[in-house]
Amino acid sequence: MSREGFSGKPRVFLSYARNDGEEFATQLRDRLEKEEAEITLWQDRAKMEGGVGWWKQIEEALDQVRFLVIVMTPAAMQSEITRKEWRYARQRGVNVYPVKGRLDAKLDYESLPNWMRKAHFFDLAREWETFVNYLKSDRQPARVPFMAPDLSEGFIQRPREFDQLIAQLVDAKRENPIALTTALQGGGGYGKTTLAIALCHDDRVVEAFDDGILWVTLGRNPNALAELTKIYEALTGDQPDSDEATLPKSPQDLKKWQSDGFRPSKCLAAWRETLKIYAADAQETSEVADCLES
Repeated sequence: MSREGFSGKPRVFLSYARNDGEEFATQLRDRLEKEEAEITLWQDRAKMEGGVGWWKQIEEALDQVRFLVIVMTPAAMQSEITRKEWRYARQRGVNVYPVKGRLDAKLDYESLPNWMRKAHFFDLAREWETFVNYLKSDRQPARVPFMAPDLSEGFIQRPREFDQLIAQLVDAKRENPIALTTALQGGGGYGKTTLAIALCHDDRVVEAFDDGILWVTLGRNPNALAELTKIYEALTGDQPDSDEATLPKSPQDLKKWQSDGFRPSKCLAAWRETLKIYAADAQETSEVADCLES
């Protein structure tokens, strides 16, 4: 889907918490529609379709737009829905622009993930022209992949083991990654994969590894090319033909591609493989793992 130039499709997705951000969001939408008609918006309450899955509509909207504008209010900062929206937007390569919906004293910046705290929060009373110019730009941020499978229904938490693993992955403040390689080892059916999936979905891990989470499934005869291609697509959004020059043909190709400026610095890579098979039974598995290690 082309995103070049302006089109009839919405350019901006406007996110807000209904409890304390709806009035600000409505005023923002009205001003943009009045003063900047070429900047088309999708706003969830204004354009929801009855009878259609709510989150599916949001995903479809974020798949089309170039910008996610979040009206930052105390309720928005605590909203799981808002977090879900900005995570999905980053996965899809959508620019995320927070705007201040309240005075700084009312906003708990410490509750936000690292990448968001470092982002510029637009003060529209002072920066309207700059804000509008950003929305008219062709900025294309790097995608932040999330490749882990969905956590199965009925998952039973194992707090002791889980907290021990969290301590191996992120620092004491639960802000920065500390692990290079962490392995889960055990017999078949013990729940290693489910535990790894749960770790990938944990907010502390998602926020610490804020360049994304990669997931690779390997076996005794892994298809390294297929798995590397999935990673390439997750990081770029491209689905190249098998004969396209940019397609990584080997772990070495992906390493070169990463060294050319596409390598994320804080990305968690998880792959299904026991240490025994990884070390002894699959050289190709080792090469894929080498590619994923930071």
